[in-house]
Amino acid sequence: MIKAGKIHKEKVIEILYECFEKNKSVNWIVKQDSKKKERIRDLMDYSFEACIEIGEIYLTENLTGVIIFSNSDDKLPILEEAYLTVRLIWKVTGIVGIGKALQREKYINRFHPQDEEFIYIWFLGLKKTEQGRGVGSKMLQEVINKSNNEQLPIYLETSTEENLKFYKKHGFEVYHISPEDVFGFKLYFLRKLASF
Repeated sequence: MIKAGKIHKEKVIEILYECFEKNKSVNWIVKQDSKKKERIRDLMDYSFEACIEIGEIYLTENLTGVIIFSNSDDKLPILEEAYLTVRLIWKVTGIVGIGKALQREKYINRFHPQDEEFIYIWFLGLKKTEQGRGVGSKMLQEVINKSNNEQLPIYLETSTEENLKFYKKHGFEVYHISPEDVFGFKLYFLRKLASF
C-alpha cells in the first residue's frame, strides 16, 4: 500500500464514489436532489480533506482500493474544522439536512468509548474488479497491525449487511445495531480490540 497525498485526492474520491454511491448510510446524509452525484463526491472530498490532516489514507499499489482511518483523539484545528463543516453543510447535506447529520453523529458517538482513544475507520472501498481477491483483507490488516502495535481498539459502522461476514472474518464483533426506525435502516456497529 502507498500513503495517499494531495495528488491522490481525485483517485480516492473516484474509488469511494463508486463504492458508496448506493450506500444507505451515505445517502441518508446526502441531500437527495438533482445534484446527488456531486454531493456524494463532496462528502468523499470532505473525508479526504479531514483525514489527510489528522488521519491516514492508504491506496493499493494499483490505485484501485482505499482505506481512510484516524485516531479518535486527533482533532483538526478549530478554524479548519469550521471551514470543512460549513462546506459539508453547503455542498452535502444542505441547511435542512444538517439536523440529520448532527442526529447521526450524536447517535454514533453514544456507542463509542468516551474515555479511551481508538482507531476509527471512515471508509474502506475497492473497485468492483478487485473485490473478492483478498485486497480488502490486506488493507484492513494494515489497520489491525497498527491497532495491535499501539494497543488501540478499532471501531467502525456499516449499513451493508454483506460487509459483516468480511469484518467478522477479521475478528470484529457487532456490539450494537441501531433500530430500523432511527435511520430507516439498520446501522451495524463493529469493533475489534487490540491483541497483545
